[in-house]
Amino acid sequence: MLLGIAGMVGSGKTTMTHALAARFGLQLALESVDADNPWLEPYYADGERSRREYALRLQLHFLATRFASMRRMRGIGGGWVLDRTWYEDAEVFARGAFEQGLMIPEEYDLYCRLYAELLHAPAARPPKLLIYLHAPLDVIVERIAQRGRPAERETAVDYWAALHARYERWIAGFRHCPVLAIDVREYDLIADPGAIEDVAARVRQRVEHDLPQTELWPAASRGQGSGVRGRR
Repeated sequence: MLLGIAGMVGSGKTTMTHALAARFGLQLALESVDADNPWLEPYYADGERSRREYALRLQLHFLATRFASMRRMRGIGGGWVLDRTWYEDAEVFARGAFEQGLMIPEEYDLYCRLYAELLHAPAARPPKLLIYLHAPLDVIVERIAQRGRPAERETAVDYWAALHARYERWIAGFRHCPVLAIDVREYDLIADPGAIEDVAARVRQRVEHDLPQTELWPAASRGQGSGVRGRR
């Protein structure tokens, strides 16, 4: 059983992933920290020119490592909570690179053909539920300013506005699996960890029969799946 956590930077995906994994006794699948990505440094090395040169390779690396991670997770079995989905890799970030002119149409077409084939792989079975964390742009930008990584805090608001718009378009057309949309203004897991109970109740209503029956004793996170990619 897989729960997917989706949402843009600043929405609190990682905090929610940890909280739900602990609450339901599920395994964690977290994003990596860029250490094994050979394309990230050259992508940012020389501004616009290098981003255009390396965009396709960077996105293919994200896609390949995401699906390798999913294959390992399926092989291990059991219940998982996934911090960001493969759908976002392709349908938000790679599409965004194309819309920004960082990939030419032929490159984006090649990427989309490969992505479409990978969606037929057993590892790409849709999650039981996609939990989509969202908020107005000004709330997201404020959270990034308060809690984001240094590079995120230095990123122009225009970038976050474009990403926020892409996410809203993406979720409006998302049909791969059921969606539970949660406004991040309704809780604060950092200030009040107990707020996970309300979220957990909403999740349980949607996937009751698929959750492990471990809630009568403390749930512990059971390891971490291989990371997929780093921050974007």
